[in-house]
Amino acid sequence: MNKHVFLALLAFFLLIQSANAQLFPTDKQYESIPPPNNIVMPDYGQSVVDNSNQDPIKITRVTEAYNYNDGNGDPQVWYPTHEYAKTQVWNADQTKYKISSWKVYDATTYQEVQELSSMYPSYWSNTNADLIWSFREDGDIKKYNVSTNTTETVANIPGYEFIKLGPGEANIDKNDHYVALVGKKTNGDLDVIIFNLVTYQIEHTKTFTGAWADGADYAPKYIDWVSVSQSGNYVVIMWNNSLGAINHYTDQSGTNHYGVEVYNALDMQYQNRIMPYGNHGDLGYAIDGDEVLVQFYGEYGGGKIYMHKLNGDGSTVLNTHSDFGVTGHISCRNIFRPGWAYVTESELAQSAQMVAVKLDESGIVEHFGHHFSSALSYAQAAMAVASPNGDKICFKSDFGTDPTPGSDVAYSFFAEVDNSTQVATPALSSIGIYPNPVSDVLFIDGKETINSIKIIDLNGIIQLEETMIDGGNSIPVSNLASGVYFIQINAVSGMDWYKIVVE
Repeated sequence: MNKHVFLALLAFFLLIQSANAQLFPTDKQYESIPPPNNIVMPDYGQSVVDNSNQDPIKITRVTEAYNYNDGNGDPQVWYPTHEYAKTQVWNADQTKYKISSWKVYDATTYQEVQELSSMYPSYWSNTNADLIWSFREDGDIKKYNVSTNTTETVANIPGYEFIKLGPGEANIDKNDHYVALVGKKTNGDLDVIIFNLVTYQIEHTKTFTGAWADGADYAPKYIDWVSVSQSGNYVVIMWNNSLGAINHYTDQSGTNHYGVEVYNALDMQYQNRIMPYGNHGDLGYAIDGDEVLVQFYGEYGGGKIYMHKLNGDGSTVLNTHSDFGVTGHISCRNIFRPGWAYVTESELAQSAQMVAVKLDESGIVEHFGHHFSSALSYAQAAMAVASPNGDKICFKSDFGTDPTPGSDVAYSFFAEVDNSTQVATPALSSIGIYPNPVSDVLFIDGKETINSIKIIDLNGIIQLEETMIDGGNSIPVSNLASGVYFIQINAVSGMDWYKIVVE
C-alpha cells in the first residue's frame, strides 16, 4: 500500500471513530481491571454485558458443542472454535464468519450458511467477501465460493513432501496478491515459495538447506513461521530460538539465522534482522504508515509489548505493564483499521483482558472487556482475533465452566461495544437508509434537509457525492463495485456515518 493512501485511509477511519464513538471503546491509558465475578456464560446466540469498564462490552456466544458418534458408535463431544489470533474469523464485509475449516455462519443470525469440505486449512479472502482460499499439504491451491458452494483448484505446486502456509501463523497480503508458503523437500531442505495469487504462478523460491531437518511433518525444526506482510512487500521469517541460543541455524554458506528476519518479497533478498528473539506477534501497520511486527518481547514475566519496523528503522515499546508479561496473543487482522494491534492477556491473574493497542508512542489502548476463560489448556486460550474493521473481536472461553487442566471445553464469542445504551444523534434518529445490502438504488428518508451525502470506499476515496438533498431521496449505486462503503451524511442537526454493502 502506498504510504499516502495509508495515511488517507487512517485519517478516514479516525474520523469515523470520532463520529461514531460507539464503534470502539474509549481511548485511554491502560488499566488493570479485574474481571467481574457475576457474569454467567450465555447460551448459543445470546449475549451478556461486561460492565467492568466505562464502555459496556456485549459478549455473544457464537458456537456450541457438537455431539456425534465415533467409529465404534460411542457418543463423543467436540467443541468447534475459531483457530487462532492470526486467522481471520470474518469475511471481508463481516457478514459471515467461519469456525475452523468446518462451517460458515451468518454473522447476524449465527445460523449455518455452508459446510466446508476439503478446504483445510482455510483463509478468508481480504478483498472478496464470498471467497475462501485453501493451501493444501499436497500443493493444491483452492478457491471456494460461499454463495455458489463451489470449489476450484487453481494451481498445484509439485515436488514437496509437505507444503504449509505459516505453518499456521501466516496470511496472504491484504490485496490477495501474494502468499509465502514453506515446502519440505525429502532431503530436509526447506523452500520459501512466493506465490502470485493473481497469475497463479511462483514468483520466487529460496532454499534454506536442512532447515526443515527432522522436524515434524506439520512444522520445520528451525522455523516457527514465515509470512508476507500486509502490503505484500516483505517476507518475515520467525526463527525458532531462545534468548540463550541465538545462533540456532546455519545455512550452507555459513550464515547464522535467528530471531526475526525480513526479506524482500519478490526476490527473497535479505533486508535486516529486526529482533534477535521472536515471540507471539503479528504483522500490521503503525500509525505513521510503516509496516511493523507487533510482539511480546523478553523472558517470561518481562511485561513488554514492542513494535518493530520491517524497514529496520527501529523498535518502540508500546506498553510495559506487568499484565502483558505472562502469556497472551496478538492480532493485527484489523486490515481496514490500520494503526492498532489487538492483545489478549491469557492469565486470570493478569486481568484476563482484551485490548486494542495504538501503534505509536502514546500508550493509548481500548478495553474490549474480559475473556472469562479458565485458560488451563491450549483449547481454552482466548486467542482474540480482530475483525477486518476492528470493531469486534472473536475469542475462546469456557467462562469458568470447566477449570480442569487440559480440558477441551471452549466456545467462541464475539465482543463489541454494547450499543443498547447509546443515545442516537439527531441526524441518526431522523434519517433512514435502505435497502442494505443494496444493488441498484439506495433510498434516503428523513424529516430534515440534508446538506450533503458522500459515499466513500475502504481506501478513503469519495465515489459519489450529492449536495442539498431534502428528505425522501434516492441515490443510484449500480455503478459502484461490490463491497463495503461508508456514507457520510451532513444534515441540519449534525453529521453521522453509516455503513452499507453494495452487492
